[in-house]
Amino acid sequence: MGVNTITFYGGIVCFLGFVLLSVVYYFWKFHNRSVVNYPTSLKLHESVGPEKREHGRADINWAASMETSEGRIEAQVKNISLGGAFICCKKPLPIGEVFPLTMLGPDNEPLAATAKVVWSNVNVPEDKVINRGMGVRFLKMSDRHIHLVRQIFQENN
Repeated sequence: MGVNTITFYGGIVCFLGFVLLSVVYYFWKFHNRSVVNYPTSLKLHESVGPEKREHGRADINWAASMETSEGRIEAQVKNISLGGAFICCKKPLPIGEVFPLTMLGPDNEPLAATAKVVWSNVNVPEDKVINRGMGVRFLKMSDRHIHLVRQIFQENN
């Protein structure tokens, strides 16, 4: 076996290894992507901030619970929109965490959603915070959830 043969087979092995790693990476990224289950009429922006919100917010005071790896955390939803909410809790979750959220809407009707933390005031000094908590973006929500939020906006306008 000559040097050229070894180099040829080595090149083939490297190429096949690269192809295999590319396929594995593609399927890993595909499997770990966020699934957004919105009606086609609902679009969200990645950026969050008072001047960048696509949807208006309505002040509410709904009890809520979050299922996390550390167990269930009780919280309060202070404001809500079709795109997200502000959740008041003693220990906000890390930015980027995705979790199941159950809110108790009007007449204690449970509303299930999947939310992602997009900002938090966990690092703001206590004397500068009115409500400790986090802003979340809804990744999944039921048709009933959407209907109730729209109804809140209709009642407030």
